[in-house]
Amino acid sequence: MKSTHRRWAGMLTAGALGLSLVACGGDDPAGQTTAPPTGTSQESAAGTDGAGESAAETTGGTAGEATDGQEVDVQEFLAMLKSPGEQKLSSYTLEMVMSMGGQDLDMSGKADLSGGTPAFDVEMTLPGMGDAHMVLVGGEVYMSMPGVTEEGKFLQVPKEQLGDVASQLDEIDITSTWDAWDEGASKVVFVGEDDVDGEQMRRYEVTVDTEAALDASGQTGEDAAAASAMMGEELTYDLWVDADNLMRKVTFELDGAVSEIRTDNWGEPMDIQAPAPEDLQQGMPTSG
Repeated sequence: MKSTHRRWAGMLTAGALGLSLVACGGDDPAGQTTAPPTGTSQESAAGTDGAGESAAETTGGTAGEATDGQEVDVQEFLAMLKSPGEQKLSSYTLEMVMSMGGQDLDMSGKADLSGGTPAFDVEMTLPGMGDAHMVLVGGEVYMSMPGVTEEGKFLQVPKEQLGDVASQLDEIDITSTWDAWDEGASKVVFVGEDDVDGEQMRRYEVTVDTEAALDASGQTGEDAAAASAMMGEELTYDLWVDADNLMRKVTFELDGAVSEIRTDNWGEPMDIQAPAPEDLQQGMPTSG
């Protein structure tokens, strides 16, 4: 049972890493209204009505108008990221590759944060384990994993099998990281324009004070100490933002692991459903 628990926890941790950008996020899910940040105009903080208007129409200040190498105001930068509006930011697709020690963890999935509870559908290729599949919908977790479930079958995982990870699932949200950056980001620099798969995007370098970010996200005690030790004093992200101020690419290095995350299809409907009854495997395994 302990071996099975470790597999569940490892899979969830991998999925959470991609969905929440190293779990530095705060408690506010995308879709909740955020007060205008200090130092920004009401127009910049309010964003659009959710229709995804262009950057030029939604953002004033230096964040969207900086010259190459110019440092920009953190609050203006965060207001720019939030400017597409809560409807647009409530769903997205995600692709992630994390490389460490010659091994890659590949993940792809989709998220819908528009309802009362978040919904995720994530497929992962885990080093040494093979292809795994996790679905979170309606507050329930379903998993398919080599060596644990039959091919094509899912287990509805009891919360007690997930340990402390279960309490974090409802707060996983890639956009919640920006709330932690409100306190933790110490510097934002506009690097310049980049071509990303044939599309021109603006690249920014964000330096985050990890202790301040963890404090802002409400992480304390042993969990915060462990996260701080892993991340170090500062963590640097490179972000690529498109013409509609939508975050489309993120790269960062953490504890020797290099990660690249691509996001797309912001605001589009996501069909995320629980596995069909005939696809559920009955009974939990008793050994690894």
